[in-house]
Amino acid sequence: MPRLDRDLRLLSAANLLYGLGIGLYLQLLFVYAMDLGASRATIGVLNAVMLACIAAGNIPGAWAAQHFRLKTVIVVVWWLPVAAAVCFALAPSWQWLVPGLILSGLAMANNPAFKSYITLHSEPERVARNITLVFASYPAGLVVAPLAGGFIADRHGMHAVFWLSAVLYAASSMAATLIGHIPSQEHRAPLRPAVVRENRGFRRYVAFFLAGFLAVYVGQAFLTPYLSVVHGQGYGALGVYAALTALGTALLTPVSGRIADLRGTRAGAAVVLSLMCAGTLLLLGGGSPYAWAVAMFLCGGYDTFRFLATGVVGRSFGDIPLAWGFALFDTMMGIPMAGGAVLGGVLFRADAALPLVLVVAIAGGLLVVLAAWRERGERGRPDRGT
Repeated sequence: MPRLDRDLRLLSAANLLYGLGIGLYLQLLFVYAMDLGASRATIGVLNAVMLACIAAGNIPGAWAAQHFRLKTVIVVVWWLPVAAAVCFALAPSWQWLVPGLILSGLAMANNPAFKSYITLHSEPERVARNITLVFASYPAGLVVAPLAGGFIADRHGMHAVFWLSAVLYAASSMAATLIGHIPSQEHRAPLRPAVVRENRGFRRYVAFFLAGFLAVYVGQAFLTPYLSVVHGQGYGALGVYAALTALGTALLTPVSGRIADLRGTRAGAAVVLSLMCAGTLLLLGGGSPYAWAVAMFLCGGYDTFRFLATGVVGRSFGDIPLAWGFALFDTMMGIPMAGGAVLGGVLFRADAALPLVLVVAIAGGLLVVLAAWRERGERGRPDRGT
């Protein structure tokens, strides 16, 4: 069997084009918001608005995955980023970025269908690897796009960046329309609350990743603002650093998925958290562009941690239907996503380094937890709900 079948390759291509589209402005958006008059604390609020919409879309997304074909849900929602980019391009002030942020968040409502589709297309022992391979195409797009985004923003302004992003989003959506329908009905099984309550393994995964996602979201949005505020880096330089972060994610994500499949979740998570800590510490202590470059490459572990969570959490579902399992997990992750963004904004306003210091503290604590975590036969597709 090839590493990815035709449909998963198409999803990878669509995800790559999506990464190119969002990568043009992802690391510049909140710097642009400050240029439009937003305060440091407001950055956290704006990020929280988008992340709250991501979390809010998961339950309707799971419902849609149960009542419609997975392809239909994936494709319809995939077009929302086009409208989001247009909203950003037309925004005259930072307040008018909010509609685009809302649409960007709701565009993630197809995640339950998207992740279920990949899982059902994968052999049990290749689920984590296939999910991380498909998701790794997203940061692969971010490797080149931030360089182009910084270059275009310096010379033509952010409006040109957003319009080009809209074009790439449209191409991404068209690629997604080419995937085939999936015959399996496994994702349409009804959700029984008792199954969730009795699933100790799922609760354990949720507890661990709640803390991990807090570490990611309290600091991730403030990596480039930190370089901008503390070290005076402009759009062009920030584009280079963002590209290095994306390169780190693109390389680390499939590796972490392979480690998780071969050695278990604990090993995969420990490697990623260690890299997050190392990159963040180097960013805080580094005194030259070369040190910041290495640090931002290692900070690719932030997104890698999220993608790894997607690849391994299905091992804990047991009898929870796939779409609902992903939706419940992603919805609960919305708490540290939005809360971490707001907390990061408050800390960033007090001192630009504080969000990153908290990242190191949380990630370090999780590494201690992992050292004491005894796994139970969870390689490949796991035991049911342990």
